[in-house]
Amino acid sequence: HEMFRLLAFYLVLNVFRNVTGKYQEGYIDTYQNWVFLSRFCFLSEKGKFEFSVEYPIEYAVESLVLYYDTPAQWPRVYSGDQNCSQRVGIAAKNQMINLTNLAFGSGCTLLRKEDAAEFKCSNFRVFRSARERWWFVALSNCNSAKGLKLKYRFLMTNGPPGDIWREHFSADEFWIFEILIGFSILDLGLLCLSIAISIELKSRQLFHSTYKLFVTSLSFDFISIILRLAHYIRYSSDGVGYLYSKTAGELSQVISILIFTLLVILMGKGFSITRGRLRQASAVKLTVFMALYSVTYVSLFIYKEYAFDPGRVLYIYESPAGYGLIILRMVGWFTLMYSVYFTVKHYPEKIRFYARFSLFYSFWFLSGPVIILLANHVIDDWVREKVVSGVEQMVQFFGHAFFLFLTRPSAANKNFPYHVRTSQVAVMETCLTRASGNNVLEAFGHHNYEPSLVTNGFALSGDQPPLHPNTYNIFTVSKNFGIPLKPALKDDLSFPHHKPRNGFQDIEEEEIK
Repeated sequence: HEMFRLLAFYLVLNVFRNVTGKYQEGYIDTYQNWVFLSRFCFLSEKGKFEFSVEYPIEYAVESLVLYYDTPAQWPRVYSGDQNCSQRVGIAAKNQMINLTNLAFGSGCTLLRKEDAAEFKCSNFRVFRSARERWWFVALSNCNSAKGLKLKYRFLMTNGPPGDIWREHFSADEFWIFEILIGFSILDLGLLCLSIAISIELKSRQLFHSTYKLFVTSLSFDFISIILRLAHYIRYSSDGVGYLYSKTAGELSQVISILIFTLLVILMGKGFSITRGRLRQASAVKLTVFMALYSVTYVSLFIYKEYAFDPGRVLYIYESPAGYGLIILRMVGWFTLMYSVYFTVKHYPEKIRFYARFSLFYSFWFLSGPVIILLANHVIDDWVREKVVSGVEQMVQFFGHAFFLFLTRPSAANKNFPYHVRTSQVAVMETCLTRASGNNVLEAFGHHNYEPSLVTNGFALSGDQPPLHPNTYNIFTVSKNFGIPLKPALKDDLSFPHHKPRNGFQDIEEEEIK
């Protein structure tokens, strides 16, 4: 509950932030002689900067100064140790737009009113460079004793009007829209399949807590994609979008990651696979870890919104919270490996499952720190946003997909405990002995299958056939095992682990329905 309160607090804070996009407007009134206004990653020859500004004549002559991202320009200008004249002197003449009617190409006119006069300017610039570049827009008037005053509207584009894939997107954001569309389709298919399996498992009393966490995490991931898509669909047409929808989508993604992290660690400890309850010490440690993890993620987004310098091209993880997240991911991975070791030690028959599980989810855990370090120190600024967004979404998708593959019911008890029903777990939780048959809450029995009795294709325990013909292969166990010709449930103390007293029959492939 604390995690959700913190996320809600961040969302409320963010609602009151000013909305800016690739269509940007604002008002400057400062005693400084040089200020940063905006930035955008333009394509060569296709990038277009349109401006419309107005300011009082007593502040003349103000200038828009355009800097690009090479070390000799913007990093040098924004280092903070130059005065106004030095900063303006770094830019070439064709990088300056003098906002006066006497300057060629400024698009300025002088408007006189009864008691005042002002300049009103509207024009555009097209950028030509060797590659896509970040361009930074600043306002200056080094000779003014009053400072700067300006009302402005900027429209920055990378494509022709009506091009929903390129027009309003910064070059570093290209393909994010398409990536989200693709993963929304993949996530929807995964979610539908997981819900179908969940319904079937629930009807058999096999819908364990870990599977519920998985469906919840997958649902939040799908919601996060839909919310971000809503922003980008609008953004593609007006350059502003729904910033709050994007923020809510990012928070939903964080919730999905947090829940899935909890799920993976719980499975490493054998929860609902080899045991129905964690030891108290383990539960306390895990609670503390997840609380720290949640607080760090929330701090990450708050830091991004309120501490990042907009004049620098920074990635969300370029912060103390980002590096704290690296440490926590490493701690989480170590906890997973430590837990898997002891789970396999006590349940060696699960080694095949945990070998694949630990290998894949080691990659899942360690991919986070690797992505952060690469984004902060290796990937170029003008491609970083789209590369990292695509990789993060892919890692999360494959994390969910691999879980669904590992826990498929057709794998019988090699993987998930499909010989222990949720009703038995509930009995063990309320029973003084914490036991049901040969299962106890802290350690399930060592069984290789879920032995439902079958007569005429239907389970004697009252289970219903699959809801859809496509579930046939999912709920099929390929294994030789014996089942009694006559049910003997009442006098079997280890129910549902039937120990038949009479004859057996071997069935090569039995459909559990």
